Amino acid sequence: MRRPANVRVPIGTPIRDLLAHCGGTVPETREFVMGGPMMGSALASIDVPVLKGTSGVLAFTRDETARGDEFSCLACGCCLDACANFLNPSILARLARAGDHDGLESHFVMDCMECGACSFSCPSNIPIVQLIRVAKSSIRDKKRKERKA
Repeated sequence: MRRPANVRVPIGTPIRDLLAHCGGTVPETREFVMGGPMMGSALASIDVPVLKGTSGVLAFTRDETARGDEFSCLACGCCLDACANFLNPSILARLARAGDHDGLESHFVMDCMECGACSFSCPSNIPIVQLIRVAKSSIRDKKRKERKA
């Protein structure tokens, strides 16, 4: 952002208007995140409104969002040490990739608060929290469909 600022705005204000109020973004800006750097969500469009729970908007350049190559899990335990809920993120990521919903639930995937600490601590650059988010969403959809049936 050209002029980063803390501002109070009405709910419903488009993110685009916030960015304009702050002088716009630099030409190298490639990604916007609503929320914080750990638990925030990437925005597909800046035409979305400010919501009740919006705490901030971050703008990142390509260099700031570049992830290194992903490697196989080293079983180093960094993600276990980082997990505030005492889960095993490496197992959850493996089960999520396999689509094993029963295994995920038996390892308490729904207790994950998606803070992102596991992903940031992983030396193999495995997007653990993203895998868990997708898996949890899939489990919720499956349960919703089962209730309707």
